[in-house]
Amino acid sequence: MQYAQYGKDGPMVSRLGFGVMRLPPTKGGGWGTVHFRKSVALIRQALEAGVNFIDSHHNYHEGLSEVAIGKALKGWKGHRVYIQTKTPFYRNEPQRFFKNLIEEALEKLGVNCIDYLFFHSMRMDMFQKRGKKFFALTDWAMKKGYIRHRGFSSHDKPENVKQFIDTGEFAAMLLSYNWQNPTMADTIAYGADKGMGVAVMNPVGGGSLAVNTRPVLRLLPGAKSGAEIAVRYVLATPGVTLTLSGMNTPEQVEENTRVAGRKVPMTRKQWKAMRDRLDAIKRKADVICTHCGYCMPCPNGVDIPGNFLLLNRARLFDMVDFAKARFRRMQRGRRGDRSALACVACGQCLPKCPNDVPIIEQLRMTAELLGE
Repeated sequence: MQYAQYGKDGPMVSRLGFGVMRLPPTKGGGWGTVHFRKSVALIRQALEAGVNFIDSHHNYHEGLSEVAIGKALKGWKGHRVYIQTKTPFYRNEPQRFFKNLIEEALEKLGVNCIDYLFFHSMRMDMFQKRGKKFFALTDWAMKKGYIRHRGFSSHDKPENVKQFIDTGEFAAMLLSYNWQNPTMADTIAYGADKGMGVAVMNPVGGGSLAVNTRPVLRLLPGAKSGAEIAVRYVLATPGVTLTLSGMNTPEQVEENTRVAGRKVPMTRKQWKAMRDRLDAIKRKADVICTHCGYCMPCPNGVDIPGNFLLLNRARLFDMVDFAKARFRRMQRGRRGDRSALACVACGQCLPKCPNDVPIIEQLRMTAELLGE
């Protein structure tokens, strides 16, 4: 296992962290359950392979993820394990509510102090409304010895995340980033240059990049799987301290710890070659759609850019099964059918497209390829 310093004042942490959002559920149970025997075995397997960082949330698995961590750490005689958890501070609750969550987390985890407490899914509007209260909460928790550092996770725009960084109030941050969604690359480097620890979530795109199609495997010759390519790409990105993986099988733990044990995730030559391949694929994708959103809104509710994103994945990366599954989800969403099947060829989108994409024709192609 390789290690890196988590920010200028942080500890040395494993470059692979265990994210416990996708622990094995009980038989017949859903996300709000945890199969503790299997989950503890997985966490212990990772720890024994050198992982020393675990990321959770007060509400993952309806609060049972922190219980699972506590069970895995009970009796552990090995290396020091660092715990990062998150609090749903976007909820408009009194401070006592969040103080109780922290105190309950300490009990469930079986520790005296949590290393990092994050403002979960922080956005600019919520930071402006509740940021000072979060600082007050974490100041209280640090004074009590309940937490060591504060940070944030965010899916906000890069320019907003940079403003969070510039406050100088946070020791670490967690951002979504992978080879198919590299938007945060500059922000990651920016945070690291400011002395922050940088963790990455969704390195494998929630599992969508863990495919072994020929177009994906060509991105990094010699790699054994799409998952390996995704993890190595993230770890080779300048500024990334560690990447989190929501592992739920022994095989995933074995593969990810093997990959994170590479001294050099990618050489400069490999990195450039992969970027060149991705740029060439992007140019092909832009012929379909650049996802600028100018065509929206559709009067019939079709998510035009979303449909074309799935078309890109199916045609350019051979991710047909994944694209079909997401297409079905788009059909059955809460806001009604937003798939290409809902297109009535009204033509209102055509004059809005700055790239003259034949939208109706390609929506028809999407429906034929992905629809049932």
